[in-house]
Amino acid sequence: MKKQIILLGLSLYLGSTALVGCKEKANTAANETTTSTAPVANKEENPTPAPENVTTADTTSQLVAAAEKPATASKGQKFGYINSADLLKIMPEAKKADASLNAYVRGLENQFGSLQRDYQKQIADYQAQEKTMVDAVRQTKIKTITDLEQKMQQSQVSAQQQIAQKRESLFKPILDKAERAIKAVGKENSYDYIFDTSSGSFIYADEGHNVMPLVKAKLNIK
Repeated sequence: MKKQIILLGLSLYLGSTALVGCKEKANTAANETTTSTAPVANKEENPTPAPENVTTADTTSQLVAAAEKPATASKGQKFGYINSADLLKIMPEAKKADASLNAYVRGLENQFGSLQRDYQKQIADYQAQEKTMVDAVRQTKIKTITDLEQKMQQSQVSAQQQIAQKRESLFKPILDKAERAIKAVGKENSYDYIFDTSSGSFIYADEGHNVMPLVKAKLNIK
């Protein structure tokens, strides 16, 4: 039983490092969230689809090159581009949100550390008293240790979920603000499309290029 408890303690102790990793994930929240929330235009909205034998990297390079010209394409369409991840990094609100998220993660780490110390103490007490324990006391100690193991595992899972929710609540308003600003610039400066180089998708498209009404008419859909 002594060897079993030691092995369980070592296994859970190693597993506890997963929570520390959450802090590193929090530091990259801005990049991850920006990429996941950038709007992706429908294929119908792309006026010049790339041929099948052209790679994604080639297509991206062509779009960025087109955006650098004041007037592009044969029909005079105007393209722009932006790296939304870089934009997020320099927004004051994002810096405050990042600091808040890091503080939140540290609080969860402290809570988990308290559980871990209690668990290690129970292991040490069991090992010190194992030879003199009666069966009833031994079973009680084993149950206490097992319950703590389960509580620590549940705490790790819960912490990861809480961090994800906290990140969403902190950064979504900032991402929405950035998106509104990009779309406003697109309309005010008569851009047809604005390409996000951080996600490889269009973040703005002039509604005048939306072919949905034409496709619906072609399919006799009202």
